[in-house]
Amino acid sequence: MTFNRRDLITGTSASAASLFFPPGVQAKSATPAPLLGALITRWRRDEWAFGSYSFQAVGSTREDRLALAAPMGNRLFFAGEATEPDKPSTVHGAFMSGRRAAQEIAALGSGDCLIIGAGFAGLAAAQALTQAGHRVTVLEARNRLGGRVWSDRSLGPALDLGASWIHGVDGNPLTTLADQVGAPRVVTPWRDIRIFDAHGRRRRYLFLPERYRQFIDYEWGFGADYDSLAQDALEASDSFPGDEVIFPGGYDLLLPALDGPYDVRLDSPVTEIDVANNGVGVATRSGATLVADRVLLTVPLGVLKAGRIGFTAALPTAKQHAIHRLGMGVLDKVYLRFEDAFWPAQADAFGFMGETHGQLAGWLNLHKYTGEPVLLAFSAGSAADTLAAKSDEAIVDQALDAVNTMFAR
Repeated sequence: MTFNRRDLITGTSASAASLFFPPGVQAKSATPAPLLGALITRWRRDEWAFGSYSFQAVGSTREDRLALAAPMGNRLFFAGEATEPDKPSTVHGAFMSGRRAAQEIAALGSGDCLIIGAGFAGLAAAQALTQAGHRVTVLEARNRLGGRVWSDRSLGPALDLGASWIHGVDGNPLTTLADQVGAPRVVTPWRDIRIFDAHGRRRRYLFLPERYRQFIDYEWGFGADYDSLAQDALEASDSFPGDEVIFPGGYDLLLPALDGPYDVRLDSPVTEIDVANNGVGVATRSGATLVADRVLLTVPLGVLKAGRIGFTAALPTAKQHAIHRLGMGVLDKVYLRFEDAFWPAQADAFGFMGETHGQLAGWLNLHKYTGEPVLLAFSAGSAADTLAAKSDEAIVDQALDAVNTMFAR
């Protein structure tokens, strides 16, 4: 079927995020300006991701990503940020992996292709393959496009619940996409980061505890505990050169740049893949089975680790080991929208060393970049998992306590 992309990019998923409005006028922890609402992500609970993005865990290597990317014969192919050896864990890595897989498929000649997953990897591949003359159908488990790129407008402004940044604009293919659709961007310079301890005192970076520096330098970016990261990961860079930018109008503004004459079927979770000599059969949760010459699987690593898709023929041993060894990290967000901004207007970001390491430990001053009275708090790794087990009200109260400690003095 064909579709109007603009009709499909604003869906929601209650399992991945929740919207919170304070009871009455204010939540339990009062702030200098009333809290109008909050958005809370719980990416580990999302059954179509089971986390935010992959990381190179202790015991894994770059070769595991190459094994994950390797096709099975000329029938089943793999893409997604976890399969990108040099730029993993990023949207540009997902895009690059989709284009790489499309080239592998196109080199085999004509034929029908099924793509599983309508994130940036799947849509990049679908566009490239249709441009090469292939007939393509995309199966997407969610009720929206974008995968882990997800912009929500429930509180008014566009707030990105998944990916937020183009990590380095120079030579980045996402810069080209943003230029194509004229998506506004704002540079986040990361120069003025003000760090507070649990008593509200400003702390200088040089005198921070080592554990908190690990959060700032590594855990915030990898979405994983420092002790779980392989040494190779600590020394590598998955960014392009140049500024880091965000999209004040939402990351999903890039989706129309991946449009094409391919068929998209939403609400179509795949349960099993059967590779045969004469084609590939793909079974969906609805009971339907589709057959194509070739299949491209672009689901997140977390879905593969959870075994949500069955394979009638066992995956190669190297691929199974890669799925097991690579890690699936989590970086959760809490957005707080206030009636007015009352925090330091020129600060780029804030750090908070609360009583629980990693919970609500990094904050972005969105008011500086978008003009909206919004603060964004990040939690990473096991601390994010622990926080996500709390109720919405408890999470918001904890976030407001942090805001009061940092600013309401």
